[in-house]
Amino acid sequence: MAEPFLPAGVDAPDFTIAAMGRSGSTLLCNWLTHAPEWIVFMEPFFLRPGNCRLLRIQLEQIGMPVTDEDWAARRDEDARARFARLMAPRLAGRRWALKEVLAEEHRRVIEQLRPRKLVICVRDIADVALSFFEKHRLQNNLDRFSDEWVVDYCLRESAALVRLHQDALEQGLPCHVVRYEDFTRDGECRSMLESFTGWSGGGDVAASLDRYGRSFEVKRHGQAISARILRRDERLVEDGHRRLAESVSRRCRDYQDMFGYMTELNNNLPNDETYSNYSARCRNTDTPAPKLLANS
Repeated sequence: MAEPFLPAGVDAPDFTIAAMGRSGSTLLCNWLTHAPEWIVFMEPFFLRPGNCRLLRIQLEQIGMPVTDEDWAARRDEDARARFARLMAPRLAGRRWALKEVLAEEHRRVIEQLRPRKLVICVRDIADVALSFFEKHRLQNNLDRFSDEWVVDYCLRESAALVRLHQDALEQGLPCHVVRYEDFTRDGECRSMLESFTGWSGGGDVAASLDRYGRSFEVKRHGQAISARILRRDERLVEDGHRRLAESVSRRCRDYQDMFGYMTELNNNLPNDETYSNYSARCRNTDTPAPKLLANS
């Protein structure tokens, strides 16, 4: 039998957030984090021999800094040994959770870290694509993340979240879907997330965004949850990118249908009535929409 990944003295995470990039998952993590007692780690890559740089930034921000010597990779140290060395002392006696934005990580987290619950964070796939197109230009990252990369990522990861949601329901893993559009506009949606996770919200939603190269988000939305969602024609991209986002939406029909989004688009965000009606269906037990939620 394989040795458990988590060392003695470290409890399994309360939940894991499975998401795509640009779907609001960092907002959820910051909102739920109340360090040092309650921490949601952001894309830490705990199951890889090398952790993401975001982990070190976050550890410093919450008062658990790691020295250069401790952060450096060590010969013959696998992911389990690194976790035991770096994280076990920092997690003792604390409640924790994590989020990842890659399908391969979602599966490994569930299999090896055995979180008690699953939160799936989604956003209209057209807006995910447009947000990526804009972000990569604002960060001058096109040499690393081309528009083709964005399209491939959206197609792959959206399909993976559909399968993950279906598998969670079949396997009895408590699962809760959070849509970015509802989370930012609807206090009841946020209350439902608190109830599902057993954690309280209200954390610093802008924490460390400047160090992640995302200060433009703070300038746009401020230091609090903003109910304002950009219209698609307000994005700092070209018309060709909006057409490409429409193409992505049509190719991700299963994802769009499962999570209540429209496939046929225009340059504007679907109106408020569309979102509020869907949110109401999610809370109404006599309609099909509750299939999106499998709360414990």
